Amino acid sequence: MNPPIFYILIVLVLTSGMISIIFFIAWKNLVREAHVLSWSIAFFFAMCQWLCTLSRPLFPSFELYWLVVNALSLGLITVGLRGHIERTNAAFMPRNLWPYTAVAYAIILWTTLVNPHVGLSTAVVPVAAALTLFASSYIVLTHRAVSQPAEKAVAAAMLIFGVVQIVAAGLALLQGSAGDPDYRLIYFEFNFMTLPAGYIGVAMFTIFMLASDMSEQMKKIAVMDQLTGLLNRRGFGEQGARAFSSARRSAIPLSVIMTDIDRFKDINDEFGHAVGDLALQHFSAMLQERRRAEDIVARMGGEEFALVLPGTVLADAVTLAKGLCDRIAISSLQVDGAPLTMTASFGVSAISERDTCLTDIVVRADRALYRSKRSGRNRVDVESSQKLDLSQIGLKPVAAE
Repeated sequence: MNPPIFYILIVLVLTSGMISIIFFIAWKNLVREAHVLSWSIAFFFAMCQWLCTLSRPLFPSFELYWLVVNALSLGLITVGLRGHIERTNAAFMPRNLWPYTAVAYAIILWTTLVNPHVGLSTAVVPVAAALTLFASSYIVLTHRAVSQPAEKAVAAAMLIFGVVQIVAAGLALLQGSAGDPDYRLIYFEFNFMTLPAGYIGVAMFTIFMLASDMSEQMKKIAVMDQLTGLLNRRGFGEQGARAFSSARRSAIPLSVIMTDIDRFKDINDEFGHAVGDLALQHFSAMLQERRRAEDIVARMGGEEFALVLPGTVLADAVTLAKGLCDRIAISSLQVDGAPLTMTASFGVSAISERDTCLTDIVVRADRALYRSKRSGRNRVDVESSQKLDLSQIGLKPVAAE
């Protein structure tokens, strides 16, 4: 074997093995997503393929070598595409790709053993690779409204490599049935120049996309409450600040509701923390029942929750809080077949001209919340600093803060 080719094959074997291990470690220890395992398997197929090419003299016949290498190539292509389908949950793509792979391999078998045709037999894998790369690129770019930079990069790499594979397939077909030596040389030299770089490039960009996905997932985890699935205090601060800035900039209303479960400590003490967790989940689900897309709902800590309602005036926010208060009181949680009734207290406030940040509104809503708890719980109170005809929404006047 030509020394440069030998060294390139060694690099491809080692690179494929390392990439397969990277994806496997990421799957086992970090994300546990099916597509990551699929990509690990795909690059394992690639490593085996390059190993077979490296050890070609050990095969008893060229036909056996050719069939094994192409089987591994099609395995790489199929499982790689499956990984992109799993990552994006592409509904328009079939989950079982193996029948299509079987058809491609049947063509290789026929043109290798039954009716030999070097051009067709050589072109099948590049054509399949090109179609797979184009499909993968489309899947990556269309699964969300705005693609991430890493997604655009991997899609571009796959498109370019797909075009390269189409050219390779054309050169393969030019060899004809007997395998024209001149076109065989051109095909070989073209693959020698493009295949390693294209293959490794797509692999590196796929790793980049996985790292981007993990980074995005970590950002979500950092702002999410793991028990309820709501925003945590940090997420509330970030999204709430943006909502406040938008409301101030556009001169639109914005209201805040602060709420917590009444006598939550008694629930934990009597039924245990597991039931307490169920109560928190039940309560958070109630808060989200009628939320709009723009509403912000967060668990601030313990049994305290907050809602930011862009475009909502104070009277409407109080009406919403009263509706929540009533529904929570009649929606019992089942514990060992017995109903557990909960109630909650609410405090409501709205943006005013003197507010400089969301915290100003939250503080007033918090004061109203604790005033409602001091007044007997299971009720709604409103900040006293803003004028409101309380009788219209069924609230009793409160003392000034």
